[in-house]
Amino acid sequence: MLDESVQCAQSAEADSTGHTLCALMGTLNLIAGRPKGIPRHAYSGHTPSRTARLLQVANGARELLQSAGQPRSLVSGVDLAYLDGNIDYFTRDIVKRWWGFSSVKQPLFVVTGSDPAASIAAITGCDPQPAPRLSICHYKCPVMVSAYWGGEAAVLKYAHCPVAVAELERQANGLELAASDPQIRLLLPRTLSYSTLAGGAAIFAQTRLPAEPYEFSWRRVDAAAELWRSRKPTCEKAGEEGLTQRLDQVKSFFPHFRDLLLPPMDALLEWHESKRISGGITHGDLCLRNILFMRDAVSGIIDWDGAQRDGFLQVDELYLLLSSCGAAHNVDNPHYLRQIWAGEMGDAALAGRIAKLRIHAGMDEDDLKFVALLLWFSLLWQHAMRCRMPSESRLTDLIPKTIPAIMTWLARRSKTTGIHANSHAI
Repeated sequence: MLDESVQCAQSAEADSTGHTLCALMGTLNLIAGRPKGIPRHAYSGHTPSRTARLLQVANGARELLQSAGQPRSLVSGVDLAYLDGNIDYFTRDIVKRWWGFSSVKQPLFVVTGSDPAASIAAITGCDPQPAPRLSICHYKCPVMVSAYWGGEAAVLKYAHCPVAVAELERQANGLELAASDPQIRLLLPRTLSYSTLAGGAAIFAQTRLPAEPYEFSWRRVDAAAELWRSRKPTCEKAGEEGLTQRLDQVKSFFPHFRDLLLPPMDALLEWHESKRISGGITHGDLCLRNILFMRDAVSGIIDWDGAQRDGFLQVDELYLLLSSCGAAHNVDNPHYLRQIWAGEMGDAALAGRIAKLRIHAGMDEDDLKFVALLLWFSLLWQHAMRCRMPSESRLTDLIPKTIPAIMTWLARRSKTTGIHANSHAI
């Protein structure tokens, strides 16, 4: 369907602060039917200051006054200030709604035009009725549109910047790749359309799968893990095609940490060369937010932009376990990875499930720690693939705070096994 050779960013320079506003700009483009400016001083980041919040409300009031006497729509959302959540649009009782928003300092935009649903439908190709619903996510550029497509319930994603368009292309390619595996095909949405619009924007439409609201429970985690564990491998050696390329992309995206990354890269490649672990089509971001459920049964799996033909199924499963536990306890993945390398897993429920993963895969403790290393590099690669540099605190947690734990494990391993540990300076 599409060219599979989607290029990854080779430098952190590709990540610009403008991406914090990308989804919001796309939303306003859809509603207005044309590009609309955003005051960057009011929307400068994910956590606005008190001054920024006041500027956001003032901007809405200014637009309201300037649009007096014209057909217009009011655009707002409870979490709009944080560039997150559902976005609502109204064409009636504008002043009344604005007054209610201003009393709680809820930001808003006013766009001229009397039929936002028709504008969204004209751009995306979805049905104008029922009215499409929009949502944005602060860490993703594409706009999510819940609508109908020829009478069929659908989810559309709209991208207008090159980074977001590349993400949609990866998602379309990844979904096509995943659908080639009959073991999971019935759990995937069906592609309805992928199209590039005038000006370079793109639309990816797929069927909407049945699902209940997101909820953490170990029952759901176990159901998803068991599904993944039951899959039969489809390739003889995981990572044979793309591991070296992905590691090179990580080095290119994080050039300031190149010397820190080289020793664990060398150790990982040496281990990979000595092992023959079967693989298959992997998701790359297998977590509860990308797995749909009806009760406690998996009803669908979405967002395949990180899919790999010869991936490590154990990396997907480990990521599922760590990210689920982390979301429940508000702990990031590197925290648990450091515990794995130290052999000191603190959460008993998580430790038991990791042990089950290891035993089922026939791995020893050393192999598990290399799977954890693969996952760590996968987390770094996801940032490179999406051209998004982590926040300063997140970056510190991912690399400078984590490298010593990796090197301590590798040094201890070299003493135990006699395998030489690469001694690049930390």
